[in-house]
Amino acid sequence: MDIIVIRHGIALDAEKAHDLGLSDEERPLTPEGTRRTRAAAAGLRATLNELAVDDIVTSPLVRAVQTAEILAGYLDDPTIEEADVLAPPVDMAALDEYLHTHFGDRRLVLVGHEPDLATWVSWSLTRRRDRLMAFKKAGAALLEFPGPPDGGTGTLRWLLTARQLRKLG
Repeated sequence: MDIIVIRHGIALDAEKAHDLGLSDEERPLTPEGTRRTRAAAAGLRATLNELAVDDIVTSPLVRAVQTAEILAGYLDDPTIEEADVLAPPVDMAALDEYLHTHFGDRRLVLVGHEPDLATWVSWSLTRRRDRLMAFKKAGAALLEFPGPPDGGTGTLRWLLTARQLRKLG
């Protein structure tokens, strides 16, 4: 099973959102965030070549959902599923358990937030909650699992920043 992990694109600043009466959960992508996420999605498509994505699972927060919708347009419109298990704070074991329900999908995309995504990737590689890396906005990683995703069983195939993805697109 392959899991592509991607952080949401650039969102409206928390303070500006607050001034507009928006909660953290309601913060949308900025126009620049939308543009850069589209360019990163084109790079992700090029990186995956002809490999299909079965589903996109996203945090229910607006900026993540918007990122997932952009990605879907570049990845042949797989189903988008909102999952509370990806809303901060993420419980690593609960996310693994949730992902077991998708076992059998060959390729899954997770869209979420920092520091939770980096912690889950680290957990997947080492079964430790030490955050070994970080995701820039619209950055992505590909993890491969020999069976259902469980802590310590993943292999990191690549990790790309949004800038690197944009160059590949």
